[in-house]
Amino acid sequence: MKNNVLITATIILIGLIIARGEEAIMYSKDALHICADMIIPSLFPFFICSGILIYSGFCQKISKIFAPVMKPLFNINPNGSSAFVLGIISGYPLGAVTACQLYEAGYISKSETERLLAFCNNSGPLFILGSVGIGLYMGLNVGIILYTAHILGAILVGICMKNHHSAEHSAPDYTLTTKEMSFAEIFHQSTTNAANSMLLVCGTIVFFSVASRLILGIIPYNLPVWVYGLFEFSSGNAFIAASSTSLPLKLIGASIITGFAGLSVHMQVMAVTAKHHLSIKPYIFGKVLHGLFSGAITVLILKFTNVVPTFSGASGMCAPSFALASSYSVICIFAICILLGIYFRTKKQEV
Repeated sequence: MKNNVLITATIILIGLIIARGEEAIMYSKDALHICADMIIPSLFPFFICSGILIYSGFCQKISKIFAPVMKPLFNINPNGSSAFVLGIISGYPLGAVTACQLYEAGYISKSETERLLAFCNNSGPLFILGSVGIGLYMGLNVGIILYTAHILGAILVGICMKNHHSAEHSAPDYTLTTKEMSFAEIFHQSTTNAANSMLLVCGTIVFFSVASRLILGIIPYNLPVWVYGLFEFSSGNAFIAASSTSLPLKLIGASIITGFAGLSVHMQVMAVTAKHHLSIKPYIFGKVLHGLFSGAITVLILKFTNVVPTFSGASGMCAPSFALASSYSVICIFAICILLGIYFRTKKQEV
């Protein structure tokens, strides 16, 4: 039945591409421009840096730091902390990839992996702060609002999912270990993985951008721009930013579709999890919750914030603001997590 639906949908899409060839080419070019202008500059260097951290022993160290947080807050083995941290400082789909790697290595159980996937696969600071905040809205403070809502939404999802299949919780006692590699080997492996991940990300963006615009284009009435974000969130963000909607509504819509991530990201995660026979249902449910939580948090923030772009977007201001966005986000994340760790460690000692 599933194969019949897939075959039918593919045949329909092929027919649309043939019938509307010029539009399909134009949509492909638009998606490639988004990849070249927004996705690759913001994600590719971060993918390489994330790989270097993984292969140099970062995960082993970070699991010790976050040990007091993961179990009481999310009911996840501390070994899963590396997937959560990398997921919130890098971007889709690195969190999901790292979680599956940990499961494959036996560091976390199957039920823990399914819970972890629901909240560890997130958009990174370079995309939200840089590409969306600075690139689309010409304001670093806009990006900070969206990123704050995004991370808080992910944390709330993790808390909500902590009891999912909790009876099946069987956290292994293994400790993360890192294979000794030279810097040349680490850099080569990190660059290779980053290039493969970038091809996967850009390929799915182009495909779903073209597919969604062709399919939605045959509907005889105008659809809200955020509907496109349900298929591919980066293109959806660009459409929302270019719309005539008021800025607060744009930010709420951007927050929702970035939290939900879109079918493009979901297909990437399905491809990663398929060989491990993991249930995708907790992940999908978690992303729906993430979108709703992020949108609600954005509404609350906007009630107490006057959103005005912090700079004009001149080229001389863009580079330092982009660097500031990255530094700010990483510092805030580690500060929050360290404070949580100190709190739970103190609480544990009191008990």
